[in-house]
This record gives sequence, structure tokens and C-alpha cells, in this order.
Amino acid sequence: MSPEQPIQQAPRRIKHTDVILGEVVQLDGIAAQLMAVQRYWNEPDHERHLAAALDASRHAWHAIQDSLAEGALTLPLDVQQNLLILSVYADSKISLCEAIPSTDTLGSLIALTRTLAGSLKEWRVAA
Repeated sequence: MSPEQPIQQAPRRIKHTDVILGEVVQLDGIAAQLMAVQRYWNEPDHERHLAAALDASRHAWHAIQDSLAEGALTLPLDVQQNLLILSVYADSKISLCEAIPSTDTLGSLIALTRTLAGSLKEWRVAA
């Protein structure tokens, strides 16, 4: 390549870790949405709110999986492996909440989501 030749742009933008982690921290908001569904479980339209919250949760966990698969997260390998395991586990919890909707099954998904969001916030501060 000679200095006169223009440099071609990459076909897609490379996401920086801070951007990806910013998206992952949205799990905090999803946890709040899930908690609101749990709090108002006896309301007549809770099924619609539950479906929306579970969809948002699944989307966020799949975004984590996609980022890991693309190599977009420059995290230590053990952290990446743990995130992948947690995301697969969360997906099974979401499916369980859909199959057997209850405040108990929802509570375990909320706990997992809040724990990961808190851990990622701590990791960002330490990084």
C-alpha cells in the first residue's frame, strides 16, 4: 500500500467497550421494569407488561451474547465466559417466566439481572 492510496473504511463500525458496557448497564432499567411487573402482578393488564418486560430482557441478554460472539467486548476471557454462561442462564429464566408466569420465577430473573448490572457498574469503576 502506498501513501497515496486512500484507506478504505471498515464495512461496519467497531463498538468500543464503553459503548457496549453502557448498553449492558441498561439491565438496571430492565430490572426496574421487571420489578414493576412483579409489584403490580394482580393488575388486570399485568400479562401485557410481563410480555414487554421479558422481551426487553431477552433483547438485552441476546445483545450481550452477540457482543461476545463478535469479539466486541475487550474483557478478560474469564469475564467473557461468565457473561456467556449468565446470558444463557438468563435466557432459560426468561423462558421459564413465559411458560410458568409467577412472581417467584420473575423474582429469580430480577435478582440475576440486578446482580449482573451491579457487577458491571463496579467493573467499569475499577477499569
